[in-house]
Amino acid sequence: MRYPTILLIALLCGASPLALAESSPLAGTTWALVEIQSMDDQVYVPEEGAEYSLELRDDGMVAIRADCQLGTGTWASDAPGQLRFGAIATTRALCPPGSLSERYLAQFQWVRSYVIEDEHLFLATMADGSIIELAPVATSVPVATLFGEALRDVDATQLQEIILGRLFEHYADEQGIVAEPDEIAALLERLRAGRAAAGLDAETALSPEEREQLAVMQRDMARALIRHWKINRALHQEYGGRIIYQQLGPEPLDAYRAFLDAQQAAGAFSIHDPALSEAFWRYFTDESIHDFMAPGSDDETQAFAVPPWER
Repeated sequence: MRYPTILLIALLCGASPLALAESSPLAGTTWALVEIQSMDDQVYVPEEGAEYSLELRDDGMVAIRADCQLGTGTWASDAPGQLRFGAIATTRALCPPGSLSERYLAQFQWVRSYVIEDEHLFLATMADGSIIELAPVATSVPVATLFGEALRDVDATQLQEIILGRLFEHYADEQGIVAEPDEIAALLERLRAGRAAAGLDAETALSPEEREQLAVMQRDMARALIRHWKINRALHQEYGGRIIYQQLGPEPLDAYRAFLDAQQAAGAFSIHDPALSEAFWRYFTDESIHDFMAPGSDDETQAFAVPPWER
């Protein structure tokens, strides 16, 4: 695509600190990524079925969807044609291979100018002169709010994944919960020994590059499992209650409910759609869909006593 000349030069001049966005024509608009074009003419187009959006709220907040990741932060337009973003806080979801998620999110810290042409929004960056093209999106009524971000066009399953994911990320950051390198190594070794004992040696048929890719995926999986177990343990220690059996390990269901009640009361999230709210809370209130550990049983006693990488 041939871009307007003004878009081929990212503004390098300084700008004032982030200002209120209320008077900008961008306020209250939502956009979908069309493509990212770098100065070397490389063009990056969203993969089929993935969602990349940019919501510029009129209160100066920005909400970004980058495939499986979500981002929030601030934006400001100090003068016509100028645009900059504050720090963008993102989730740490692992998107599938080929995703533009990281590339898309990395652009916003360098954006300095914009142009609207033929109803499309073009953002120019000062780093490598990339041009980000976005198309307008008709906004729908928010079904929920999470940390001040309006959530739209999501079903009950997506809503639960987004809310739990973001709340758990926030809780882990507050509590300093991380998966340590030695814990990851220990869990990977136990998983390797388990595969070997079962005669699963398909890795030997992989190329060196494929083995490295697999190793990265396994480390990421181990890190996620350990962190999730630690979050569950911390929640159970704080709130107590009953524990249920789940494929990824013991889950403190009562603690989840108490935690969500506290977060909702504190204003961290709210669900505006009654049907989605009912579907969201059913998992935590309908005991018939869960298999509870017997109170005082060995399973319950040991659920969070021995880490999975030490079993």
